[in-house]
Amino acid sequence: MLKTLVDFVTTPSTLFLLLVLMALVAITLRWRRSAMSCLGLGILGFVTFGFTSMSEVLIAPLVTRFPPVDLTNTDPPFGIIVLGAGLNEVHANHTGALIELEDGGETVPTAALLAQRFPDAQIILSGGSGTNFPPAPLRGVDGMRRVLLAFGIKPDRILIDAASATTDARARNTLALVGENSNQVWWVMTPAHRMPRLMGSYRKLGFEPVPYPVDFKWIPPFDFRYFYHFSDGLRLTDAGAHEWRGLLFYYLTGKTDTLFPGPLNPYAHQEVGWR
Repeated sequence: MLKTLVDFVTTPSTLFLLLVLMALVAITLRWRRSAMSCLGLGILGFVTFGFTSMSEVLIAPLVTRFPPVDLTNTDPPFGIIVLGAGLNEVHANHTGALIELEDGGETVPTAALLAQRFPDAQIILSGGSGTNFPPAPLRGVDGMRRVLLAFGIKPDRILIDAASATTDARARNTLALVGENSNQVWWVMTPAHRMPRLMGSYRKLGFEPVPYPVDFKWIPPFDFRYFYHFSDGLRLTDAGAHEWRGLLFYYLTGKTDTLFPGPLNPYAHQEVGWR
């Protein structure tokens, strides 16, 4: 309960809204100075992180922490772990659409292409909400499995973890599926801004897969002349804040050994970074 409350009030868009609401309350109480301060901070936060490139400040170090894999200079993977389905199978089933992508949907075509490129690699799909909703076969990982099968991937290559709701749980459950093959070359795929926390979780468990980040929500360089659509800027800010909050929580609770895990991967393409 406490963690949920902390997550709620430390989400930037929520915090800015709370400041505006506090200003309205202060006005009714005739606390003019407090009202002006809260209203000014709330509006300033909305404008700064909703419209300007300041929304990139939190997300940039996360997405550039682990560079992309250089496919021309790497060993073929024994297996590929895909975290986060990135599609909505409930909507696809209801509308009859072939596929309904969500945030992080880049994992779907990328996983299919890599599975075809490396035909001997095992595929582990991990996702879920920690509840029984939606039921099989309407879960995100069920949808990704369906797409992989449509791309010609043999079903005996695919393993599924559909019960993991957190990064820590997904790391533990996928490692259990890896089993005795943990000394082989495994790639792990997830959106780039989530990769530091995921790699820290795996390292805590003694597992060192090759990070294969996708869905880079920001690429360098910074351009202070660039302006975002309001909802896009806030969404980017909230995503960055969520991951930094998660990194701190995992470090303080012993789920990772370092606050901001970095790359050890010799196969990384090193050109992506801060500029």
